[in-house]
Amino acid sequence: MMKKIIALGSAMVLSLAFSLTAFAAPSVDTETVATDGTVYSEETVQAYAATTTVTSATVQASVGAVSTETAAAADNLATAYVGSTAVVATIVDIVVPEGTGAATFTLTCPAVAAGMDVTILHQKADGNWEAITPDAVDNGSVTFTMTSYSPVAIVVNAAAPQTGDVAVYVAAMSMICLAGLCVSTKKAYN
Repeated sequence: MMKKIIALGSAMVLSLAFSLTAFAAPSVDTETVATDGTVYSEETVQAYAATTTVTSATVQASVGAVSTETAAAADNLATAYVGSTAVVATIVDIVVPEGTGAATFTLTCPAVAAGMDVTILHQKADGNWEAITPDAVDNGSVTFTMTSYSPVAIVVNAAAPQTGDVAVYVAAMSMICLAGLCVSTKKAYN
């Protein structure tokens, strides 16, 4: 009888543990914070530049880091252009030779997968931002065409089910499993 009680208690603890949320403290070495609370430090924008590369068949191009203020501005505008589930996957400054006209670029971005809803935000020379629809979105890369060059952000519409919805399904499945355990245990002892 004691084994059944311990098994039942363990199953209940395991079932309830699935719905716990982990909380992490925000970084304390902040330089710029977006209105949604996203922190952009110098290390963050340098990491974007280090993990993002650019290729173009028509022009020699490279990427550089943007300022933390530019990154925060892109993050703030991402919600306006894409929606409340917008996530900035990367933001870099595309550097091309002076006098370059329209060109097509492919940016690598490990956070992007084929089929994702992606928007390119581009900061024009006058400081205003525009949304560019990509030509192609593949696993790890985004291809798009631009006519002027300055910071660009790859913004992903990261709409996903709320974690609370998943907890309900996990609890229901746990209860079904627990009921099956009770029925099979009862049959084994009869």
